[in-house]
Amino acid sequence: MSYQDFERAMALAPGCPCFTTAGGRSPEQIHRAEQMLGVHFSPQLTQFYEKFGYLSFFGCEIFGIDPDSTSGDLEGNSLAYALHERSEYGLPERWIPVYNCDDGCLAFLDYSMLNREQEPRVIMCCYDGSGYQLLETLAEDFGAFLLPLVEEALES
Repeated sequence: MSYQDFERAMALAPGCPCFTTAGGRSPEQIHRAEQMLGVHFSPQLTQFYEKFGYLSFFGCEIFGIDPDSTSGDLEGNSLAYALHERSEYGLPERWIPVYNCDDGCLAFLDYSMLNREQEPRVIMCCYDGSGYQLLETLAEDFGAFLLPLVEEALES
C-alpha cells in the first residue's frame, strides 16, 4: 500500500499549485550523495531523486540532494543539512532530513528503522540544545508521508 501511496504522490505532485522541482538527479549524483552520507537510499527516495531531485509546492518543500554544491547553503539540501547537523549538533548518522515542519522541528527519514520493503519510517524531531529528540513517528515510509501533503495542496 505505501509504495502505491508513493506512486500516487509522484503522479499527483505536478498538479499542485506552485509546483517546482530541481529536475532529476543522475545515478552518479545519487550514488555520490549516498557515499557522503554513509546511507544506501531506499527505492522510494532514489526514485524521488531521479524524477524530481527536489520538490516544492504551495506550502511544502521536500528537500533534495546536491552533492556538487559548494555554496554551504543548507536550505532544501538534505545532504548538506545532514552533514552540517551531524558535525555541529550530533544528528544521528541514520537520520536524513527531508522536510521542515515550520515549528522548529524537522521530518527525517530514519534509516535505523526500516519496514518490510526496506523503506525508512518518517519521524519528527527537534533539537533541544543538547541533541535531537524524537517527538513522533509521522509515517511508515516516504510515500505515506508525501501523499497527504500533496493531496492537501491539491485541495487548497
